Amino acid sequence: GAISSALLGSVISIILDAVDTHGQGLRLWLQHFKYRKTDVRLSFSYLFRIPVSGKYLLVRGNRLKRQYQPVGGVYKYYTEAKPTLEHFLYRPDIKMGNTDETDDLRIFIKGKYLLQFMDWFHSMQNREYDPSREFSEELIETGLLPAGAFQKLEYRKVGVHNAGVQYSKYTSCDELIYADIFELKLTGEQTQAILDAVRDHPDQLCLASAEELKSECYNGIEKNIGNNAVWLLGEE
Repeated sequence: GAISSALLGSVISIILDAVDTHGQGLRLWLQHFKYRKTDVRLSFSYLFRIPVSGKYLLVRGNRLKRQYQPVGGVYKYYTEAKPTLEHFLYRPDIKMGNTDETDDLRIFIKGKYLLQFMDWFHSMQNREYDPSREFSEELIETGLLPAGAFQKLEYRKVGVHNAGVQYSKYTSCDELIYADIFELKLTGEQTQAILDAVRDHPDQLCLASAEELKSECYNGIEKNIGNNAVWLLGEE
């Protein structure tokens, strides 16, 4: 029995090693078969984890005005990526009202191209990969933080949120939500600038604890933190 179990385990290992998952794991490999004829919604973004005094900086959203969320946004693709995306039979997702942002990586593709799309995305060819744009748009250009203190940003990638293809009641479709998590390394000057900004703009910025991120409640107000904020903790 022990010998049979060992042989079976070896055979399974050989089979799994022979499966080309494109580095995405067995789950997505199986899903690209399951959803091969289905339009799958993709949303590929980046979020900043900005720790200050044991809490995390959040900014009030543009579309959901009553909700605080991490600094960040959807990656954009360049014009040169169009032939590749057309091969994936893509179409823009305009359900969020972003008809003027057709270069967002918020699109639909056929499920059979999921692995090829991931290959293209991780190649970083013909797409945005520097997350500083949204930091500038949300915090500097709005005047919430002083430009002088943030001329240089130091950050590192600390995690990825990717739960695979799931059905979303909100968008009424099968979707794959992906987010790169970057942690901002702050200088003393930058830390103080953020503390001053939170004090001066309490309606636009907040510092939320890990427990508040998990509960989606800041200062006891129900569901006023976006459900993507907990991704900063890497515990979902």
